[in-house]
Amino acid sequence: MKNILCALMCFGCLWSAQVRAEDDFFDQLIISKEDQKQIQDKIQDKENRNKASDILDRKLIDIKFQQKHPQKTLKERRNVFLDAAPFGLLWLATQQEIENHNVKLTPKAIKDSPNCFVATNLPKPVSAFDNVLACFGENNLLWRIIAYGTPISDDNNASKGLKEYQKFYEIFKTKYGHDEEFYTAAVVNIDKEVVLKDGSKSHVIKQRFVEKGDDDFKEKLMSGESVLYATFYNRLANVTLVLTADGEGQTFIVVDYQNLKMNQLEQQEMLDAL
Repeated sequence: MKNILCALMCFGCLWSAQVRAEDDFFDQLIISKEDQKQIQDKIQDKENRNKASDILDRKLIDIKFQQKHPQKTLKERRNVFLDAAPFGLLWLATQQEIENHNVKLTPKAIKDSPNCFVATNLPKPVSAFDNVLACFGENNLLWRIIAYGTPISDDNNASKGLKEYQKFYEIFKTKYGHDEEFYTAAVVNIDKEVVLKDGSKSHVIKQRFVEKGDDDFKEKLMSGESVLYATFYNRLANVTLVLTADGEGQTFIVVDYQNLKMNQLEQQEMLDAL
């Protein structure tokens, strides 16, 4: 009896081993090692997503933030960026710091540029400009200056305005460099009578582009159909010079200065916060 039981146990073991071997064999035929790895990777990826989901589902109150070293504020950090600005002002200075230099600041609303003021009693005034705006933005740091030239009674060619524009173009080209001019010419439709081969008359429409200094150049500046401006920049600021005309036919220039280091400060503050 014992011999029979032993024989049956041995047969059972051999049969189980053979079954496992056959299972492994068929597994390899059905699923390759590469497919098995892909399945394992998918399982691992699902587990990772579940872990991430668990983290996101936690309440903020359960997460404790520790900051051993307090970060510098924007105003503290900007001290390394203080540079001379046009009209004797100082880039990234606060409103109070500008007023401490006896500059008078009168609030002026400017679209898309908060916290702007008309600046008078400037340390270095320029007679060619009637009004100067100082914009401090939401951080109360001087980052933009807009200067409006004195209006000039001009002819239809805007010859005096063009002369003023060209004078400052050369100044900014020397000081800032990287000059580039942009001009959008107005288009005028001209109705012209032509004689056909059979002797009859007809009309055709031809287009003319109004060039700088043409007889109707000032009129197109007034209507906004013609646009003339130039850009310059250096390590401190972007500068845009514009020639335009008001409703009374007077031409004048506008200069828009924007400090470049303000962007660096805001980006650094964002990096520190994140």
